[in-house]
Amino acid sequence: MLDTVVNVDAGDSKTKLLSDSRLEMSFQLNPEQRSYLSEQYFTYPFHVCRAQYMDKSLPGMVTMYLQSCSGGVFKGDRLATVIDVAEGAQVHVTTQASTIIHRMEEDFAHQTIEINCAEGALVEYLPNSIILFPEAKLRSSITVTRDPGCDVILCDAFLTHDPEGSEKPFGWLENELIVQNHEGDIEIIDRFHVTGDQFRTGETGKPNPYTVHGTFAVLSDPANAQQLLEVLRACPVLDGDIFSGISSLSNDVGCWVRFLAVVGISADKYVQSLWFAAREALTGHPPTKRRK
Repeated sequence: MLDTVVNVDAGDSKTKLLSDSRLEMSFQLNPEQRSYLSEQYFTYPFHVCRAQYMDKSLPGMVTMYLQSCSGGVFKGDRLATVIDVAEGAQVHVTTQASTIIHRMEEDFAHQTIEINCAEGALVEYLPNSIILFPEAKLRSSITVTRDPGCDVILCDAFLTHDPEGSEKPFGWLENELIVQNHEGDIEIIDRFHVTGDQFRTGETGKPNPYTVHGTFAVLSDPANAQQLLEVLRACPVLDGDIFSGISSLSNDVGCWVRFLAVVGISADKYVQSLWFAAREALTGHPPTKRRK
């Protein structure tokens, strides 16, 4: 179902990978051990909601909800997000709803997310799944740059949907996850390119029941790798609704889960159980449920 990355011609001015829209957030830790948003910059269509402190187990953790004012992602959109987290800060970043990737008969959309995590920091990047409409074409990249001793929990998922009910496939999705240290040494690279037809039928040519594909990753100290693997594998899976694989990452930098789900609600429940298990393994306490 998943192929290697193909190159998309970006020579035209409409498809140059330039960031027309940008969101930047920086987080610090104050003397009272409370994390806070120290700097922010954003252009349309990004919007950042007011910082929230809603986690009873980690009262110093700041929760940020991201919004889009555009009603989704359209052809030619170039979106960049940069999240800088200072030493010891604890940050949870999510979205209020899923982001729709609209039909694109020409061109494609491109989004990049950069997460920079300093020593002792805890970063949770758990946005809602993106929704790929028929003929949607998206190139997406997440780069995590981290210091030793920091923890990162992230999820990157998409689901397919045809609002007209005709089950037309999305165009294609080109996805990349890179994890590196601050010296630029690569620890992990994961890339795939999948078309809507490939996702719908795979290599068998027969329709599969899954509409959701996701990657859930926990990056931490090598000493935590075995415990993380055990707690993630212990998370309940709804029979028939979720198909998943869980393994350690290279160099024992953490663990990851690759999963398929029949419907979005099953995927959301599974991701929440993975998040609860990972947080408790890293901090000793499960998180407080977030309201959307």
